[in-house]
This record gives sequence, C-alpha cells and structure tokens, in this order.
Amino acid sequence: GIWKKVAKTCVPEDRQVYSRKCVGLDLDTKTATFDDGSKVTYNKLLSTMSLDLTLEMVGRPDLAEGLQFSSTHVVGIGIRGVNPHDTKCWLYYPEDNCPFYRCTVFSLYAQKNCPEEGRQLPTQRYGRKDRRVEDAAARPGPYWSLMFEVAESKYKPVSDDVIEETIQGALNTKMISEDDEIVSVYYRRLYRGYPTPNLDREAALEKALPFLRSKDVWSRGRFGSWRYEVANQDHSCMIGVEAVDNMLYGAQEFTLNYPNKANASKNQDVTYTLPQ
Repeated sequence: GIWKKVAKTCVPEDRQVYSRKCVGLDLDTKTATFDDGSKVTYNKLLSTMSLDLTLEMVGRPDLAEGLQFSSTHVVGIGIRGVNPHDTKCWLYYPEDNCPFYRCTVFSLYAQKNCPEEGRQLPTQRYGRKDRRVEDAAARPGPYWSLMFEVAESKYKPVSDDVIEETIQGALNTKMISEDDEIVSVYYRRLYRGYPTPNLDREAALEKALPFLRSKDVWSRGRFGSWRYEVANQDHSCMIGVEAVDNMLYGAQEFTLNYPNKANASKNQDVTYTLPQ
C-alpha cells in the first residue's frame, strides 16, 4: 500500500500503467516493447528489471556472467489464538533443525495482516501433523500469523515438501505448539529472491552498469543494480530518487556508489516537500 500512495503523490495517474511485461529493449531506437505488443520510446530510461534479464534483452548476456542470486520460498501460516511471542518481530535461525533462516511474526506488524477476530474459519490441521481434526466447523478467532523464509541456491537445494518441513521446523524451534490450530497456509516461491554478493560481482557491475548508462539506461533497484547491501525498500527508494536527480541535474548517486557510507549514517540532507 505505501508505494501505491507514493506513486499517487509523485506521478500523475494517467502516466501510470500496470500489468504489462517488458519483453524487449532496443538501445539504438530507445524503444521498450511490451507483451501486449505496445511500444514506448524514451530519452532516458530508469529500469528496475533484473540486470541479467536486461543484459540478455540487449544482446549482452556475457556481462552478467559474474552475477549470482538465490531463490526464496515463503511459507505463511495463520493460527487461531493469541500470539505467544510478545513483541518479537523477526528471528534468525542458524540451527539445522529447521529449513528456514528467518521467521517473522507477521501479525505483529498490523491487525489487517490477519482476519478480524469475528471471522469464522475452520481448522485445517494442528501443529502436529498426525493429530486428527475432530471438529471441521468454522469458528471465530482471534488469529495470529507467522511468515517463514527458506533460501534456495545451487549450493542449497530445497525439498518439494518444504511446507511440511517448515511447519515441523516451527515446532522444533518452539514458534508453534503441537496443539496450535492452523487455519491457513500460504506458499510462494520467488525465483529471484536475493542478489548474492560474491567475489566476481563488482567486476561484473563495473562493466554492466556503465555500459547501460552509456546507452541512457539507468538500471537500478534491488535486482536492477544488484547490490544487496543497498537493496532494501528504503535503499531502493533513495536509489530511484538519486537516479532521477542524476538524469536531470548530474547529481551524485551516493547510495548506489557508496553503500558503506550510505549505511553508516542517516540521510538528513535530502527532503521532499509535497507540492502545493
């Protein structure tokens, strides 16, 4: 919701178009082609497409050879009852008794992350897999929820049974109990989850990003500029702001080019004032 409000504030609605996928990029004619056959020409392009895909589109996949990424499996469970974990937000797990590296108490962030207490939902299963659900009738809450993230890469394959392994891991780490009533299960695999820092990354970026920049394409964002250390939402927002300032005024792209300094202090120099 937050980024839709930001877009509504900064960009006229008639200039916003969604549900179209860019399938081609011609650097010579400065034309982007979309999956519905439409084309858009540009003078300067700010792109958040994954850098490796952009390079493939423009015929330079060789420039992406040093880039690596991992996939993310997201498993969510909704539970009837009251959150027993007080104000804990997210927790990290180096142990080998669970497949996930992080668990987030998702319901803690906002009440709307769970159904209203009066919403009636049936119990799908208990925490313990072999416990039978005797009463399948829908009943009211309250509810709380957890979100788990499981990393996948060529070095770390993930089982097809990742949902069940995650629930068992939640039991092993005491995030849920055997008697907890699970009312919903969510699963999604993000093929590109994390741009992975590696020894060859900077050498690849030092060629790929200037090449696109020389063609008036600013490839920026979590996977657009591939620097994980400045790839959170707040980083990506500032990278976008600074890319536009660079396009218009030649200003320094501080967050992208100096990530260690950007992360070392608060940015109190750049402010935004709503237009009157």
